[in-house]
Amino acid sequence: MGNNIKISYCNCTKKIKEKYKKNFKSADLVSIDLNTLANDVKEEINEDNKLFNEYVLFKYLYQNGGLVLNGDFEFINSINSFFENDFFIGFCDDKDLATNIVWVKEKNNKTVGTVLDIIKSENYENITDVFSKITGKDLHNNYNYVLKFDENSFIYPYDFFYPIDYEKIGKGFTSNIKALYYDSNRKLGFRQSYKVRVLRKIGPTACEYFFAIMRRLKNNIGYKKYLFFQNLKRKFSVKKDVGIEDTIAALDRYLEQKKNGKNTEYLIIHNPNWLGVTSATKELFENLLPMQEVFLNKNVDIIVDKIIELDVKQVIFSAFNYGWDKIAIKLREKKPQIKLKSFWHGSHSQVIEEINWGTNLMVINLHKAGVIDVMGTCKASLVNFYNSQGYTSAFIKNTVRLTDEVKAEIAKVSKKDDGKLKFGLYSASTDWRKNTFNQVMAASSFKNAELEVVPLKYELKKLAYYNDLEIVGSSTHLKREELLVRMAQRDIVLYVTFSECAPMLPIEALEAGTICIMGHNHHYFQGTKLHDYLVVEREDDLTAIEEKIKLALEHKDEIFKLYKEWKKQNDAESTQSVIDFLNM
Repeated sequence: MGNNIKISYCNCTKKIKEKYKKNFKSADLVSIDLNTLANDVKEEINEDNKLFNEYVLFKYLYQNGGLVLNGDFEFINSINSFFENDFFIGFCDDKDLATNIVWVKEKNNKTVGTVLDIIKSENYENITDVFSKITGKDLHNNYNYVLKFDENSFIYPYDFFYPIDYEKIGKGFTSNIKALYYDSNRKLGFRQSYKVRVLRKIGPTACEYFFAIMRRLKNNIGYKKYLFFQNLKRKFSVKKDVGIEDTIAALDRYLEQKKNGKNTEYLIIHNPNWLGVTSATKELFENLLPMQEVFLNKNVDIIVDKIIELDVKQVIFSAFNYGWDKIAIKLREKKPQIKLKSFWHGSHSQVIEEINWGTNLMVINLHKAGVIDVMGTCKASLVNFYNSQGYTSAFIKNTVRLTDEVKAEIAKVSKKDDGKLKFGLYSASTDWRKNTFNQVMAASSFKNAELEVVPLKYELKKLAYYNDLEIVGSSTHLKREELLVRMAQRDIVLYVTFSECAPMLPIEALEAGTICIMGHNHHYFQGTKLHDYLVVEREDDLTAIEEKIKLALEHKDEIFKLYKEWKKQNDAESTQSVIDFLNM
């Protein structure tokens, strides 16, 4: 690792230095003292500057280049490929950059020079603010994706170099792991120590799979048994539910608004970690209440009491999570007149996914028991089915409404005419529902094509390679604003999936000004010419996908004219469907 690479390390014990000598046997290793280096820059920058230490480090990098390791890192995977970057740095948590590992390919690097100029000229609080200015993005609102800027410079999410969850924010070990940073000022807890041991034993990819199985096992067994056996076997006591502070804080804000004369008619509960569900919920409803799993009865009581104090007329559950059934039941007991409703975003094909189907059955049983009054869904065929079974259900029409800020970012995009046909394939899971492999194959049938895939998995890279298709992308998901800009840069987006409810992505692509080819599994465009241009009837037929792509490209102008008319009508119907749902 690190052949012919200059590697500088500081703030290390003798043991750590020996470890680095073993890790980087062929590299040019240099031990540096930041305190000594600080004396050389005191005439350039005031020592009272809050980023004085960062200035010292970046000054060294500007003059020398190479990799700086500030502290104790254990390298799990080779980072040799990262040395092709002009520059990289990483997040240490969900909102902060850290300078414990920084790479600069050549001295006099432009990005590093800009960092030095900004630190000298402006009194920033932290290095994240500096890079927010450089990239033009608020990096404190990072959604854990790889950010590329200045052609070949990168900012990596925390799971690459800082995956240990000292902050207790829900970090996990993923196949992206390159190194583990050990913070000498913070003790490694039992759970994290256990995870590190598993990681060392089976490696990053197997580790990610192992803990995914463990999470699924946890849900299948049920939270009561899970907590019991965790307490018994690992002597682990749960003191608080994850995210409960955010839930209570949101309820307190609504209560404060009530004191100021603003009444809240309803609340809609959603899990903020479910990005697709949250996005769809925000498009349709106000008064969102973020809530994750709620295991502890004391937290159920706090939430229920605050909702009753708020005196809302109804509570809606957008999707359904563990512990929400307790909240629904207790609300019904304490306030019988309150309306309780659900809004499910799945389909019956998900019966093979135990977690999704289990929560849907939970809602159905609550409805049968008279706890849930109305079951809402954004899949038209489900409404017909549930009504035929004697359930009270409602059809809520999804739509996409972009903010002026997002529209402005999209308007800045100009598609590069370099002779390539640029495809985009997003939310590209390799499970059966997403039909990803067939779509990659269909894109490969076009000459001089480029396919961007997010998240980009190894299996997809291999498939593209064997079919002579240029493939690009990132291994982590994009936040919504970035996704819309990426889609705007493409000529055509593929979303020919096998199973959907009412997918947001096709409408988001069209709103971004890019054609989207989609599967025949939702109600959009039924009975219109848009259906003929955009919807693939046989999702597993490569020729059908290819022909639909050609047809859509030939009628691009007409498609957007028709879409504009359809969108106006759909927005009106969507608004009315929400009103009708709330009035039930």
